Amino acid sequence: MARYKWVVLIITTIGVFMSSLDGSIVNIAIPALSRDLVGSSFQLVQWVPIIYLLVQAVTLVSFGRLSDLKGRKSFFLFGIALFTVASFLSTFVTFEITLVIFRAVQGIGSSFIGANAPSMITDVFPREETGKALGINVATIYLGLVIGPVLGGFIVQFFTWRLIFFINVPIGIIVIIVGWFKLKKVNPGIKEERFDIKGTLLFGAFLATLLLALTIANQVGWGSIQVILLLIISVSSIIIFIYIEGKTRYPLFKLSLFRVNKIFAFANFAALLNYTAVSGVSFLLSIYLQSVLGIAPAITALYLLPTTITMASVAPLSGRLSDRVGTRILTTLGLIIMAIGFIILSVDLQFLPLIYIIIAQFIVGVGIGLFSSPNNSAIMNSVEPRDHGIAAGTLSTMRVVGQSTSVALLSVILTFFIPLSLLNLILGNQTVITDPTAITEFTMGMQVLLIVSAIICLVGAVLSFMRGKKPITD
Repeated sequence: MARYKWVVLIITTIGVFMSSLDGSIVNIAIPALSRDLVGSSFQLVQWVPIIYLLVQAVTLVSFGRLSDLKGRKSFFLFGIALFTVASFLSTFVTFEITLVIFRAVQGIGSSFIGANAPSMITDVFPREETGKALGINVATIYLGLVIGPVLGGFIVQFFTWRLIFFINVPIGIIVIIVGWFKLKKVNPGIKEERFDIKGTLLFGAFLATLLLALTIANQVGWGSIQVILLLIISVSSIIIFIYIEGKTRYPLFKLSLFRVNKIFAFANFAALLNYTAVSGVSFLLSIYLQSVLGIAPAITALYLLPTTITMASVAPLSGRLSDRVGTRILTTLGLIIMAIGFIILSVDLQFLPLIYIIIAQFIVGVGIGLFSSPNNSAIMNSVEPRDHGIAAGTLSTMRVVGQSTSVALLSVILTFFIPLSLLNLILGNQTVITDPTAITEFTMGMQVLLIVSAIICLVGAVLSFMRGKKPITD
């Protein structure tokens, strides 16, 4: 068992890295693939990154529950296989609508990976080592999210956007082969329970319509009939879902986990706020360095490394420390440090040399590293082993919803300062801004986003501190 647990950690960590990387790497390649593919339009090209996150958000919780019922190995490897095949097919697409379809398939594969990886780790590691193991795993998730736009820019500049998808193929094949022979089948122990189809459809409708509303609101207007209708459907779906789940013998989602387990509830909400604060800033900082400062994508990669390196270094250490001192103080401190980093970064943009942007990123990286591993450990250890899958699915859903919310948030804030037409041009084509007024407006918008992100982190810090030391159910 001592050796096997590390085999599980390595295999699952590679899987989640592939998944998180692909969620962010494609953004910077949008202009290039849009020029190459037949049938491209702004309305269609935006769905290449969106559909990937949307499909994950809708399916993660149900796939996590499915793994609790039927086992984890087969679903995890199926997700890797589906993800790898879709990546391979995406490399050769000609029409943009075809790429959107394959990205949706990638999203399904990624959901199977994300819904199983944390639970597989928690299943094999003893409780006193869970923080350390999840720290290593979660570091790769942030690594993929942060390094994605950077690596994507490097590939697009020196090679072809098709390589973005093809690099997953050999890695995926290796993971499938090694996982098939090395991973053991684990009896979930609850085979008598049934899968909740009604709950799955209602929860999927709630998230799908909510994220669609957030996605299209800045294009058609927040007061448009489309957005209002989507929000009405979303609210109605979650109300009916809560009502039905309370009467279902074997529900998709144990609402009691949120109702009586403060650690599970508050730690998941803190994770949502964390991803909401981080994702948009990471993406927009890449745009700022290229479009405002005129730095080439490959050089931008170097400027964005401090957050990645620091976070990846601190996360395993904080996970190991949380096994000894607990998770509450570390997660609270991490979010506070992130808020400080964002505030410093907002000042750097206007008043300080570029070197201070790098220093601020180091600070943010320390905060992310301190928060993420202990928080994931708190969530997974707050539930019974039979609910590890649903806990992992919920945690991954918070990540995807946070990413989507973050993109919507940055769009809302920036459109207050810069015309939507120019913003779409900058975000879609990496256009270098030359007009001094536009530069000032874009910088002001980014500063406001950073302050909002800092406030979000502080709210998350309050939740982390208030959650207590043990689940109420203990």
